[in-house]
Amino acid sequence: MGGLARRVSYIKAFNHRSNFEVPTLFVDAGNLFTDEGADGAELPASVMSKNLWVVKGYGDFHHDAANLSYVDLPFLAGLLKKDGYDKRVEEYPFIEKLVSANIHPVDDKLRTPGAYVIREITLKRGAPGQKIRVGIVGFTGPKPASAVDQPGVYSGFRIDDPFESAKKVLPELKQKADFIVALAYMPQDMAQRLATENPEIDTVIGARALNSTEEPQHFNRATISYAYNQTKYLGEMRVYVKSDGSVENQLNRYVGLDSLIPDDATALEVMAAAHTEFTSEQSKVAQTHAGAANASSLENAALSPYVGGATCAGCHVAEDEIWSKTRHAHAMATLEKKNEQFDNECVRCHVAGFQKGGFQSLITTPQFANVQCESCHGPGREHASNPGKAYGFMATPGGCTQCHAPPNDPDFDFSVYWPKIKHGSKDPIASVTTP
Repeated sequence: MGGLARRVSYIKAFNHRSNFEVPTLFVDAGNLFTDEGADGAELPASVMSKNLWVVKGYGDFHHDAANLSYVDLPFLAGLLKKDGYDKRVEEYPFIEKLVSANIHPVDDKLRTPGAYVIREITLKRGAPGQKIRVGIVGFTGPKPASAVDQPGVYSGFRIDDPFESAKKVLPELKQKADFIVALAYMPQDMAQRLATENPEIDTVIGARALNSTEEPQHFNRATISYAYNQTKYLGEMRVYVKSDGSVENQLNRYVGLDSLIPDDATALEVMAAAHTEFTSEQSKVAQTHAGAANASSLENAALSPYVGGATCAGCHVAEDEIWSKTRHAHAMATLEKKNEQFDNECVRCHVAGFQKGGFQSLITTPQFANVQCESCHGPGREHASNPGKAYGFMATPGGCTQCHAPPNDPDFDFSVYWPKIKHGSKDPIASVTTP
């Protein structure tokens, strides 16, 4: 749900600026849910909570459709259970706007998602009452091969070949729609092939490509643009229509969802409630892990390859003094203010040794919280037991941009920020030494 409050704010501002004369459609190209923790069983409660809030948020703020990717399937299995389906749709109407033309259940207890939805929009600047039917169809590429998954099957769903599925569904959709938007969660070459082989498509909005703000591509009659990873940017495709309803041109741009765009107050309240709920669930999980910790676990600091900044400070007094006055020393606090201290996507850049034998959670391994010495210089237990000079060199600024990179930190300027944390005798701007 990151960026929701600013996306909603921008759409409202756009509508006001256009005097509500330019109809808008709000779509997602795929991977709107997370499958973190999926191991063949049910998703963790904290992940279920987060994903349910996405469904609620997309519904409350009038998204028109979202494409289903293979990443979304573990959560989708719960949404599409036939048992209790009508009640879920009543509570979360957006469920029926989740589309995929090449995902089908292998379990007869699950429903098949709709291949497409059709949105009828009125052209207020065209002939009186003129309408255009926009068909929005979804496709996903295959899930990367896994030793534990049956080929082409994931979480109770079969992922069919998207190109064969397109050949079946697009002629049918063309009979019902004047303009077709294909949402495609697949690599760039597959999105291009989808457009090339299917003349019915007018626009392809792709995801799972490298982050890009380049101009749209054109294959066959289709214009292809790509959704930016995460929600730091909002892709805006403007379609210009002639008086007869035919398309004259399509132009694309990316709107940075930075502090210049105010948060929509109502959406912000929804996001705050969501963060409170799933942070509570994540906290319960962390406490459970803490109770299960034992001497043979990596949660036991004695077995970790990391030692923590307090140990480093025993010898590196001057460096520790500099560090203590930087924002690195309070990196976890910035997440706690936003209720994101248990969100692994955020935590990984705010701690030392995440998923490498260091930080586990604030409850079990608080000594590894914040951006510490070992966050940049690597695990230090061996160095602490046998100090030497051949430890800790990091290529810069490359090492910094592993975290300080778009879309997380689009305004990062190494020459500006390095003086604020500078320590040691060498100037990293000129350093080419690698670990």
